[in-house]
Amino acid sequence: MTKSFSKGLLVGFTAALTINSAWAQPFFIKDPFARLTQAELGLGAFRSANGKPSASYWQQRVDYDIDVVLQPAAAQLEASAVVHYHNQSPDALDTLFFNLDHDALANQSAAGYRLLTGDETAQQVALARSRSDTGFTMESVQRADGKALAWQVKNTLLQVKLPRPLESGEKIALSMQWRLPLTEKQDTVARSGYETLTDGKRIFVAAQWFPRAVAYTDYAGWQLKPFLQQGEFSPEFGRYRVRISAPENFVVAASGELQNPAEVLERQQLRQWKSDDPEPRWIVSAADADENRSHSSERRKQWFFTGEQLRNFAFAASSGFQWQIKRDSRGRRLQLFFPAEAAPLWSAFGLAAMEHTLQVFDQATFPLPLESVSVVNAAGIGMEYPGLATIATRPERSGDSPEAGSADQPPWDALTKYDFIGSIIHEVGHNYLPMTVNTDEREWAWLDEGLVSFIEYRGEHSWEANFDVIYGEPRSVAGYLASDTHQPIMTSADSLGQKIANAYNKTASVLNMLRHLVLEPQEFDRALQQFATAWQGKRPIPGDFFRAMETAAGQDLSWFWRSWFFDAASVDFSVTGILQNDMALPLRSIEQPEPAALAYTAGGIQQFVVDRQPQLADTYTRPLPARTDERRMSLPPPLPEPTRESRWYHLTIDNAGSALLPVPLQVSTENGGSYHLKIPAQTWMRASDGKLALQLPLPVGEVLKGICIDPLWLTPDTDRTNNCIEIDPS
Repeated sequence: MTKSFSKGLLVGFTAALTINSAWAQPFFIKDPFARLTQAELGLGAFRSANGKPSASYWQQRVDYDIDVVLQPAAAQLEASAVVHYHNQSPDALDTLFFNLDHDALANQSAAGYRLLTGDETAQQVALARSRSDTGFTMESVQRADGKALAWQVKNTLLQVKLPRPLESGEKIALSMQWRLPLTEKQDTVARSGYETLTDGKRIFVAAQWFPRAVAYTDYAGWQLKPFLQQGEFSPEFGRYRVRISAPENFVVAASGELQNPAEVLERQQLRQWKSDDPEPRWIVSAADADENRSHSSERRKQWFFTGEQLRNFAFAASSGFQWQIKRDSRGRRLQLFFPAEAAPLWSAFGLAAMEHTLQVFDQATFPLPLESVSVVNAAGIGMEYPGLATIATRPERSGDSPEAGSADQPPWDALTKYDFIGSIIHEVGHNYLPMTVNTDEREWAWLDEGLVSFIEYRGEHSWEANFDVIYGEPRSVAGYLASDTHQPIMTSADSLGQKIANAYNKTASVLNMLRHLVLEPQEFDRALQQFATAWQGKRPIPGDFFRAMETAAGQDLSWFWRSWFFDAASVDFSVTGILQNDMALPLRSIEQPEPAALAYTAGGIQQFVVDRQPQLADTYTRPLPARTDERRMSLPPPLPEPTRESRWYHLTIDNAGSALLPVPLQVSTENGGSYHLKIPAQTWMRASDGKLALQLPLPVGEVLKGICIDPLWLTPDTDRTNNCIEIDPS
C-alpha cells in the first residue's frame, strides 16, 4: 500500500488547493475534523484518555452456584442457585436486577409485539409461541440465609429489593429457584430449546436459562432495556459452579471445564479426554452414539462444570451426540458435539476450522485463556457463549447445483461447506469478543459482531482462495450505504433496521478501510492488539476503542469516527474535470476492472490452510491463479516528487457523498507509464461543495492519458461507473 506523501509532494499539492470562504461559517458550526472530546465519547473518570481503563476503573462481580435437572420427557429445566453479588462499584445499591430473557417469548411482551410488526414468517413464530409454555416460573427468591426478600418480574427483568442498601465493597448471597420450559427452537426462534431428530430423539440447548445479573456500569448505570431478541447481552463476569443432572445415556457439553470426567465417562473415554494428542480422536464414536440413541434411561448422571471469569454459562445435552476432540498447539481442548445427521461435514472440517480460528484470533488479539472450547450442532439460531457455540449447519446439497447427482461429489454443496466453516470461525471467534473482552451487546452490536466479522474476514480468506466470504469487503456495502435504510454504526442495537448489513458487514468493511487505506496494516494490528489486551476481562465502550486505536496509531481519527460510525454517510468519488494551461481537456469515462478481494491485494494473503493440510481440500477448492501478480493487481510506483520541469495538470475531484476518506488514485500516461498516489483525508478541509481542486505534477516528458480512482476497490464507492476517465484524443 501507498505510504504517506513525501514532504515536498504534499506541499506541492496543498499549496494549490482551492479555499472556499463561503464554507467557513458552517465549517466552524460543524467541523468534521474537530477533535471528539471525552464527553462526546462518553468517557468519564473511570476510563482514561488513551483508550485504557483508568486507575479507578471498576466493574461488578457475580458468582453462581447452580444445580439444574434436565427433564427430557417434559422438555423442562428445574433449577436452583445461590448467587453471590459483589458490589465493587462506588455506589450503594438498594435494588438488584436480573435478566429473564426467555420471558421475551410471551406474546404480551415487548419482544412479542415487536415480532408482530414483521412479515408472515413472524406470524408463524407468534403462533408457535402461543401454543408453547414459555418463560420463567420463579418459585422463590430470598436471601441465602432464608430471610425473605421483596421481588417482582416485569417484562424480561427480575427486580429484587434489598432490605438495606448494599454498600460499596459489600456482597450478598441470594437463593433462587425456578423452572424453565424448553420450546422447539426452530418454531419459536429461541436460543434455548430443543430439536427433534428423525428418530424422535432430541438435542436440548440451555441458553439464557437462569436469572443473570443485569450489568451495572460506570457509563450508564443499570442496563434496563428489555430483551427484544436483537440487542443481545451485557452480563457481569463471575465464577461459575454448575451441576447438570441428565439421563445416563446423554452427553453434556457446557461452558467452563468438566470437573468430574471419571464419574461421567467410561474408562476408554476418560483416557481420550485426558490425552494431549494433537490428532483428532473420539470420546463418543458413531457406534457409541447409536447405542445411546437406541434406548432411554431412568438413571442419571450429574456433570459438574466450573469456570472462572465467565460472563455467562450455557450447555447442551443429547443421547445422539458424537463427541470428537483434539488438543491445539497451546494445549486447549477443542471439542465437537454433533449427531449422525451432521457427521460427514462436521468430522471432515470442524476441528481444523476451530484450530485455524484460534490461531487467527490469537494473533489478532491475545491468546485465548480458556482450557476448553466446544461447538455443538443444533438446529435454529447459531449462537455463542463462553467456551460453547451452537451451529445449525449440516450436510446439504442443492438440488439444482451442477454437482448434484454426481456420485464422486461429497454429501454437501459448496455453499453449505463455506457456511459451516465460516460459522465456526465467527462463533468461535466470539470467545474473544464479547466473552473475554466484555462488550455491551445490548447497546452496541458492532463492538463485538463487527470486530469479530472483521477478523473473520482474514480467517475465511486464508482457508482457501475461493472461500465464499460474506462480511468485510468494502464494495459489498456500497448498496447499503446508498439506500434509504442506511443507519450509523453507532445506532443502538435494538434500533437497527438491518443488523447484519450494519453491525456485521458495514463495520467489518469500514475496519478494513481503516487498516488498509487510512492506516498501515502494521499500525492497525498493533493498535487492535493493545486495545484487546488492555480490556481483557473488562468492559470497554466504543470511545475506549476509538481512543485506543488513535493512541497506538499516533493519529487523530475523529474525522473517521464521525463519518463512518456516528453518521450515515457515503462516498461517491469522480474526476469531473482536468485543465492543462487553463484549458479544459475532453474526457470520457472508461470501465474500471474489478480487482480481486482486498484480502489478496492490499491484504497480501498468499498461503492457505488447504496448502498446509491438503486433506481439507475438496472438489470445491480452487487455488490462486498461476500468475499471482494478476490476482494481486500490484500497484504501480508512487508519483515522483515535482521538479521545475514537471508537467502540471489541474484536477477537480468530486465527492457526491458526505463521508471523508483518503482518495487513492492511479495515473496512466501515454507512453504506458503508471503511478499511484493517495490524497490524505485532511485535504478535504479545502473542498468547495464536495469538490477538490488539485494540481498534479507529472515527470518531464510524461503526458497524462487517464486517471482511475480507487483501483483496488478499498472504498465502498456507491457509483463506480464514474471512477475512471481518459483524455479523449478525438
